[in-house]
Amino acid sequence: MPGIGISQFLQMLFALFLIIILANFLLKRLDRINQVRSKAIKIIERVPVSKSSSLCIVQIGTQYMLMSFSESGNEVIKEFSQKEKEDIQKRIHQQTQDTKNITDLKKITGDLKGKYGQLKKKYEDSFKQD
Repeated sequence: MPGIGISQFLQMLFALFLIIILANFLLKRLDRINQVRSKAIKIIERVPVSKSSSLCIVQIGTQYMLMSFSESGNEVIKEFSQKEKEDIQKRIHQQTQDTKNITDLKKITGDLKGKYGQLKKKYEDSFKQD
């Protein structure tokens, strides 16, 4: 009985690749669904501190808290005052605006690259006709 042929091996690798992509897609989708359901508790920002621990700004209702999450447990480090909460919200809003501006800039840059390509082609074509 012959061993596994190359085509069977490639089919197996392709199937494994598809399963990994599908699992990744489904996990991301489930995470988004889970985030939408939770309206009372939101993780505003997460910063990894080590491989197994992180610091998070968590919103619970109207209160903002700095929490540590690790394998050994979770702990509230600080409850933010109203002023600190407003500062955090302003910073997040500014980051959102900056991201939007970068996205807009990328669109403009892409449009300019397209226009440049068209002009370059017209310029080159004008010499070909002569």
